[in-house]
Formats: sequence, C-alpha cells, structure tokens
Amino acid sequence: MATEILGGALSKIGEYLVEATIHQVCYLFRFKSNVESLMNEDKNLRLALDRVQLQVNRAKRNAEDIEKDVQKWLDEVSDIITAVQKLGGEIQAKKTCLSGLCPDLGWRYRLSREVEKMTGKLLNLVNRGKFDRVGHIPPGIELFPSKDFVQFESTKSTFDQIIEAMKDDKINMVGIYGMGGVGKTTMAKEVPKKVLELGIFKEVVFAAVSQNPNVRNIQGQIAESLGLKLDEESDARRATRLMKRLRDEKQILIILDDVWARLDLNMIGVPLGGGCRILVTTRRKQVCHSMECESQIPLNALVEEEGLALFKRNACIGDELPTLNDLAKEVARECKGLPLAIVTIGSALKGKPIDEWNVVLKKMKNAKFVGVEDVDADIYALLKLSYDYLKGEETKLCFLLCSLYPEDYEIPLGDLVIYGKGLGLFEDANTIEEARSQLRVTINHLKASCLLLDGGNEELVKMHDIVRDVALWIASKEKKFFSKAGLGLKQWPKDEGLEQYAGISLMANELEVLPVSLAYPKLEILFFDCNYRAEVEVSDQFFVEMKALKVVHLGCGVMSVKSLQFLTNLRSLCLDDCRLKDIFSIGTLSRLEIFILRSCFFDELAKELGELGELRLLDLRDCRWLRRIPANVIRSLSQLEELYIGEVSFRTWNVEGTGAETSNASLYELNSLSHLTMLSLSIEDKCIPKDFTFPKLIRYHISVLPSDSRGFDSSYFSETGSHGHIEIRGSRLTSFNAFKEVCHTLQTLEVSDCNALTCLFTVSLARSLLQLEILSVENCSLMKHIVVADNNMPVREGSHIVLPKLTNLALSELPNFMGFYEGSDYSTWPSLQELTIYECRNTSPSFTVFEAAGKVCSHNF
Repeated sequence: MATEILGGALSKIGEYLVEATIHQVCYLFRFKSNVESLMNEDKNLRLALDRVQLQVNRAKRNAEDIEKDVQKWLDEVSDIITAVQKLGGEIQAKKTCLSGLCPDLGWRYRLSREVEKMTGKLLNLVNRGKFDRVGHIPPGIELFPSKDFVQFESTKSTFDQIIEAMKDDKINMVGIYGMGGVGKTTMAKEVPKKVLELGIFKEVVFAAVSQNPNVRNIQGQIAESLGLKLDEESDARRATRLMKRLRDEKQILIILDDVWARLDLNMIGVPLGGGCRILVTTRRKQVCHSMECESQIPLNALVEEEGLALFKRNACIGDELPTLNDLAKEVARECKGLPLAIVTIGSALKGKPIDEWNVVLKKMKNAKFVGVEDVDADIYALLKLSYDYLKGEETKLCFLLCSLYPEDYEIPLGDLVIYGKGLGLFEDANTIEEARSQLRVTINHLKASCLLLDGGNEELVKMHDIVRDVALWIASKEKKFFSKAGLGLKQWPKDEGLEQYAGISLMANELEVLPVSLAYPKLEILFFDCNYRAEVEVSDQFFVEMKALKVVHLGCGVMSVKSLQFLTNLRSLCLDDCRLKDIFSIGTLSRLEIFILRSCFFDELAKELGELGELRLLDLRDCRWLRRIPANVIRSLSQLEELYIGEVSFRTWNVEGTGAETSNASLYELNSLSHLTMLSLSIEDKCIPKDFTFPKLIRYHISVLPSDSRGFDSSYFSETGSHGHIEIRGSRLTSFNAFKEVCHTLQTLEVSDCNALTCLFTVSLARSLLQLEILSVENCSLMKHIVVADNNMPVREGSHIVLPKLTNLALSELPNFMGFYEGSDYSTWPSLQELTIYECRNTSPSFTVFEAAGKVCSHNF
C-alpha cells in the first residue's frame, strides 16, 4: 500500500517536472513568435494610447479634469513603452537570435520569458484602455482655499460639527448661521475638501444665492458645475431637468451660500434626500428653521487671542516690537473678533508707521454705524476706514465701480478698463494696453487691502457681499453711484434724488418699459439691461437731458444711435444684444474712444464711423447679421488700437484687385492702422489677397476658415491676457507668408484640413517662433515637413532650430509627412511635454524616439 502511494506521488511529481521542463524549453523555441507577439501588442497599445491621448487633449482644451483611472493608465503605458523600447534595444543588439542562430541559449531563454511576460502586461493595458469618458468638468468651487481659511480652536469646533453632521445619513440639510463677516462662506468652501477626502460625497456643487435670489441664476450655477446644459426657456422646465439629473447622483452635496429667506428647493430643481444633501449658510437662524435644517450650527466670532493672532498675521508683525504689539492688541479688539474686519484692517496697516496706527485706532473707537441689519454695525465703520486709507482717488473710484455689479458677480477686468477709461481714469496711460497695466496695479492693491477677492480666473475679481454693501453706502453718501443691479427690476426705479448721482447701475435687470426721457444732468456713467423678450424701445429723447454722460452700457434694447447724438462727452459706448434701427448718427460722437457692439442686430456698419478720429477700440463680436463694412471706414480710424471681429461676425472682406463688384472693407486697410496691437478676426481664406501680410500685433486670435464654417468661440479670447492664436481650417492657402509678421508673438497654431499646404515655415521664419507653445497639424494630405529651407535653398550644415517654449505637438493624419525638419540637422524642443503622432505612415521611426519632460511620446504610423 505504501509502495503504491509512493509510486503514485513520484509519478505525479514526474508529470509536473516534465510539464515544467517542456514549458521552459518552449521559451527557447518560441522566442521569435514571442517577439512578434510583443511587437503586435506594442502596436495595439500605441493605437489605444493615441485614441486616449487625443480624447485627453480635447478634454484639457475644454478645461476638464482628467479622470484618475485614465491618468493612472497613461502613466503605466508610459512606463511600459519605455520598458519595451529598452527590451527592443537588447533584442536588436543580437539580431541573429531572431533567425534561430543564437549560440547563447541562456540569453535566449531569459529574454523569451521576459518578452512573454511583457506581452501579457501590454495585453492587459490594451484591454483596460477603453474609457467611457476621460475627463470631467471640475466642480464650480475652489476646493482648497487654504489662503483664506485659518483654523483656530473655535472655528475647528464648528468645522468638526459640520463634518460630523455630514457623516450622519439621517441628516439631509445642515445650516450654518452667524453674523455677516464672521467667515461662513470661507468655512463652507473648506467643507468640500474634507468630505471628498473622507469619501462622504463624490461630488460637491456650490451656488451663491444672495439677498435677492434669482432662480434662473442659481439653476445655472448648479448645472454648470454638473456639466449640464439647460436650454429650456421656462424656470419650471429647467427645474424638472435639473431635478432629474440630481436624483441620478448617488452622493452629492449642494452648498447654498448666503441665503436670506426660505428658499423653495422644488422651484430651483434641488431634491432633498436620497443621494442629494444640502449645506446652507445664512446670517439668520430663522432661515435654518424655515428650511427645516436638521442640524443648525452657529459660527461665532473669534475669541480675543485668536483675533489678535489673525490680525498680526495680516499686518505682518512679530513679537519684537512691544509698542506695536500693544497697539495691535487694541486694534484687534476693536475688530470684535470678525475675520473680515480683522483681515481688512490688518492689511491696511501693514507697513504703516506707529503714528498712523494711533490715528486709525482713534477713528475705530469713534466710528459707529446705526440701523444696519444682520451685521455688526462696527464692521461697516471698519471697512469704511479701510476705504479711507486707500491711496489715490483712482483706486477709490475703481473700488466703487465694482459695487455697480450685482452681488456675488464675477467682475471682468476688461470691463473695468473700458468703464474706467471712459470716466477719465488712467489719464497717464497713452494706450489702452497701458491702462490695463495701471488697472492691474490698482486691482492688486485692492486685493492686498482685502477689499477685492480673486474670481474664477486671473481676469475676474469679486466683492465680499458686506464689502459691496459698504461700497454702495459710501457711493450713495457721496452722491457718486446708485445701484440696484441684479434685482430683477421690470420698471425704472422711482427713487427720489437720482438726478444728483454721477452713476446709476440697473445692470442684470429685466426692464420692460423705459421712460421717454430722464433729467440726470450730473450723470456720467449709466448701466441698464432690458428684458430681451420684451423688445424694449429706447426713445430718441431718452438721453437728451444726460449731456454729462461719459459711459453708457445698454443690454437688450431696441434703439437708434440717433438717440445718442446729444452725448458729445461720451467716451465709452457698450451695446450688448441690442437691435439697432440705424447707426448712421454715430459720427456725432466725436470724443468716443471705445465702441462695443457685441451680439447686436444690424446688417451694415455706417460709413460715418470713419469720422470717429479718437476711436481706440472697436468690438463687433458675434454680430451675426453684419454683412457690410464700407470700404475705407477701418482705414480712417487712425487711432485704432484694438479690433475685434470674431466668430460669426463679418467675414466677407473684399479682395482688392479681383475685379469683384463690392464696396466692402479689405484686409489691406489693417496695414494703415499704425497703432493696432490687438486683433480678433475670423475670415474666409478666399478673402486673403495673395501678397497680403498681417501687421505686427501683440495679441491676436486669427481664424481662417472655409465659407460654410463657423468661426472660433470668441469668448475664449482674452483682452487682458497675452496670447497669439492662429487657427487655419479647411483652407486653400499654399503658404504661411500672410502671418510672418506675427510669428514672433505666436503661442498657439492649429492647422487642419488644409490640402494645399506642403509645409508651414521656412527656416528663418521658424527661428522667430520663440513664444510658440502649442502646435497641432491634422488631416493635411500634402504636408511633408513643418520646416523647410528658405526659397528652396539647401539647408546649411549645422543648421539647428530651437523652439524653446513648445510644450504640445500633435501631428495626425498626414499621409505624406516625412519629418519635422526637411534638413539633415535637427530641431530641439526643451519644454516639450506631449508629443502625439497619429497616422503619419511615411514618418521615420527615429523621429518619434524622444523623452520630453520625463514623458514618452505616443505615436502610430
């Protein structure tokens, strides 16, 4: 029996040994087929990488965040491609082994085994590289506002209570309440970071409600964060769609900030319960009751020691100066533990001498406000004190200008330049560009004083709601500005004394009828928006008794420019989405410097526009009905610095010398504008004369398109940023010569479906591309090289091209493409981060062997 058992065991061991031996021997005989399998899977992985990388590039251009699993896959692919290249180099070193003539059996066995394992890894990555989506629109909230959030013992206790309430599945709504300026919004913006980190929620959405809630606006904020587009006209239908979308979410937190009264969640489209929970911030505890918050958490002022620590941090003082420290204690005590007051006053006193501290302390003790609801009245006095200590009237006026926008509005710096220039600010600036520079200095000073906040990007700013209230109080008291912006007004306000104001803002309202005329003799700046459905008429007498006006912004009105003919002091005129009966009287506005006709309805630009000898900026973006710009009008604008004609605006320029019977403007007129530095233009390729060259420009977005194509989205073009962008799509252009004068500032170049181009740049032109960051060339059937020799001259030996700022290079579907540089020498891209080559079958494989910023490029021949 024992013998049988032993014999069976030995037999089984023998079978395993034989199988193992055969498997090991197979590594020797299957070496060539293993290598072929590796090459096939490597090719499949590169194809998958190209597909995913193209999707990732599109997502990044759409400002989306890349999914974590996608980024992990890309990193793994990058690593394994490097490993395969290294393995391939080792195999290539002993080519004879592929034909079976390898005497080194140990090497052959080891490598065959390694190749087989590598092939399995490649196959796994290929199978994993099928993603439903590669990115998502980031939530509309800054998740890490650490520079604003300073955690003290008292605030930590409140924060911990909020997080504990979030962990409780039985609690659907949490309310944070406390006086204005105590830091509710700042704390609410810190919550997402923690709840996402703990996995309590998978998504967080933030919406500012404000004192006068606008249902449509709140719906829009939530939908935008979700990547949902609400096209419905009625608020009710939008609410239904939003409700359905939110019910699909398993774990989502909706933060409703600055709620003043009970909010009807059904009207907005926010479900309660299930996977959707809500965090409310409010100044009033009764709001928490009325909204039936299961957890109601107070946020109190800082205790004295905490207030002092925060004050010293913002005033930048240490413990080495006893006298200053004693003063700091007194000043901080007067701030009543309110973070907004502490930060603002501390910033105002930073770097100031002791005498000035004493003066401020005395004013703080004496300054009092009365009749202020839902906020400690002292904070108004303290913020007014910060305003008083601003340097220069320009800075103060810029601050007050920001109060003319609705509460929680993100204020474009470009607007402030236009309105400030019209009011006579930046008088030392010789150009609009210089005015922008001066504005940036002013804005930075206001931010440093904590009177303005960062917006969603570097070209936007915001005002804290209490700071805005104080600014409006100051402006009203000094009879400078009156504002009822964003209140949903349908009629012109009947407030007494409006004739005393220098500025009136009825921005973001829905006025349905306008007075025939108004007597505002001191008015210099006027903003008002009408209901776009009501087709509100602006009478020809409306502006007759407003002769001091320097700045006008009108949205969604129906008017004749004739009604403006009395405004001989007007310097900035902004018309948004207006229906214009005519603009032939525009020539009477002889002092006009800035003329914006954005999304307006009219078909012909008046030749009288050429009489505006002081005009510096002309904006005709999105004027989809514009068919004619009379010849020589643009040429006559000798002082013009900035011209915007983007997207679906005018594109049918005249080509001089073709004999076409037309009186439209020609591109040649641009070369008569010696002051032109900024251009936004969408044009058909047939309208570019053969010998035309664009003038030298600082910023531009030029789009060359076929006649049946829609232009670029002009909302992406920045008036305040530094950018040179050219897009050429479906064009029959045979060279890039028309753009040679702007190459020195070119940052982004996108070329697609251009089947007459064989190259883009000559060597001399390529050497001027010192600012180029993004280059994309796609589906150009004749494209052979990106860079060729000048005038068919041979490339000199040792010739070398450096593109120092190029970070992204994408070449796809170029069947005749042979290489980047026609010459025998090479080009260098020291900043390259992404290189994508797809369907370029004539390209030399050596062209794709790069390491760019630690990343391996992807390619598919």
